[in-house]
Amino acid sequence: MTYAKKLIAAKIFVSAGLCIYVLMSFAVDYGVLYGNLMALPIMLWAVWGKKLHGTGRSVRLMAFLGLAFAMGLFLATASQVRRGAELHDPVFEKLTMGMDGNLVATSVVFILLLSGIFLSIRRP
Repeated sequence: MTYAKKLIAAKIFVSAGLCIYVLMSFAVDYGVLYGNLMALPIMLWAVWGKKLHGTGRSVRLMAFLGLAFAMGLFLATASQVRRGAELHDPVFEKLTMGMDGNLVATSVVFILLLSGIFLSIRRP
């Protein structure tokens, strides 16, 4: 596969991951909804824009930014027992395959973003 095709695949994976992350907010967490919604067009522009953007480097930068958001949920999950907290309000619990919906969706986003990072690296 040529680098140009890998970069297109990377852009698609990163765009899908970012979109899922933002749209997931509508279903599970209104606290970050508007910030994510306003950031999405800027992030997609950095991934797909032709002028000074849309390079492998900008794709990786946006993927790493998305990974930072995702890692926040993973760190909160890891520390919830120590803090005695829950990931969600039990009344609004959303289970997917018997697991917390946030974790499942964020794991999918994490995999998409990592795939985009690896595909966007130009190898000699």
